[in-house]
Amino acid sequence: MRERWDAMVVGGGPAGGLTALRLASSGWRVLLVEAHPVLPARVCGAYLCPAGVALLDRLGLRGELTEGARQLEGMILHAPDFRRLVTRFPAVSGVPSFGLALRRPAFDERVLRLAWQAGVEVRMGAKVTGIDRLESGWRLRMESGWAAEAPLLVGADGRKSLVARQSGLALPAPRKRVALHADVAALEDAPAFGEMHVFRDGSYVGLNNLSCREVNVSTVCDPAALRGVAPHEFLNRQLASSPHLRERVARVAGPAKVGATFPSSHAVRRASGPGVALVGDAGGFIDPLTGEGIYMALWMAERLSDRLVTAGLAGMQGAVKAYGDERAKSHR
Repeated sequence: MRERWDAMVVGGGPAGGLTALRLASSGWRVLLVEAHPVLPARVCGAYLCPAGVALLDRLGLRGELTEGARQLEGMILHAPDFRRLVTRFPAVSGVPSFGLALRRPAFDERVLRLAWQAGVEVRMGAKVTGIDRLESGWRLRMESGWAAEAPLLVGADGRKSLVARQSGLALPAPRKRVALHADVAALEDAPAFGEMHVFRDGSYVGLNNLSCREVNVSTVCDPAALRGVAPHEFLNRQLASSPHLRERVARVAGPAKVGATFPSSHAVRRASGPGVALVGDAGGFIDPLTGEGIYMALWMAERLSDRLVTAGLAGMQGAVKAYGDERAKSHR
């Protein structure tokens, strides 16, 4: 069984969901396939910077997507010698003076629900096993046996993107960093700030205060540091090594509480090719010390969909190339 669409999106995270939503809202016939039956939790700092808040405002989506999210007034930076710098987001024209602490996968699910309501054909638990280049575009082959075709293929399938690999856009990923993540209890009322704690060995811990009593903890480090150490034990050692962290965050209870990602980066030649575009982590990323990973994913989805909607299907190839050029300039 084969079905024909205007665009196919692989991956149901925020980048894939937003791209599909905006195309479908403009009349495109869009298929979105997601390998997981239910969107999983991501190893992510779950922080949206003020520029990301402005992006959602620009699209008229902030109210629907971020209801209940905690506003963050700025970032607290902790140096390796434990000195602390408190910064506040400035009031800049067009950009609010706050960021947001997002709860994922709830945020991702809201984006996907809006895409479905806009007419996107969303198929969960649809694992792609093969991608074929056709004269007329692309074909996706699924584990279940069915196939779909479209002139445009959008890869939003993360840091190990099958679309990036099979379209020839992927590069070997630098295998220098591993990321760990856990949601833990706060030992004191958490301030309305994000926090970054940098250590002498180059590792760092980011805190995203989801509420007064719950903290999203992420760490990025050299994978060699984890040899012979369970991830939750390593994370607890890092938390215990700083007086600020010892006072702020409870210990991680056990291995089931920690998610891990390796490598914590993804490299591509460029974010587009003939009839194919990459968004989100699939489009290339480095571990974001600045905490702008979600913003960049949404930015890529906005820029790609803007160009495609303006150009239409007839101008799709030029729009995809222009998006790749813009992404390369921005990423540089």
